[in-house]
Amino acid sequence: YRNGASIHEFCINLRQLYGDSRKFLLLGLRPFIPEKDSQHFENFLETIGVKDGRGIITDSFGRHRRALSTTSSSTTNGNRATGSSDDRSAPSEGDEWDRMISDISSDIEALGCSMDQDSA
Repeated sequence: YRNGASIHEFCINLRQLYGDSRKFLLLGLRPFIPEKDSQHFENFLETIGVKDGRGIITDSFGRHRRALSTTSSSTTNGNRATGSSDDRSAPSEGDEWDRMISDISSDIEALGCSMDQDSA
């Protein structure tokens, strides 16, 4: 994809690489898909049956995507002048990454617990 492949080719290759059993992990790629290709990627996820809110992994990735959308819309909605100070400062990019990593770590721990129960 970075080397010039189309988003369509990229999605086809991802589907082959991840397979049906791991396709839910594709939600984790959302933050890395350029905005210009994000709608195609979202459509691809829908066509392979990956939707938000279906399991613990999708929750953290969905939260991250919604949090970024909320942050960007709240700063561009015209209610605040550019450069004005606010009682609440927007979280920094580093804070967003820390929160996302924390959410993913929690989800992985939860998956580990559920797998332990399945094998018992």
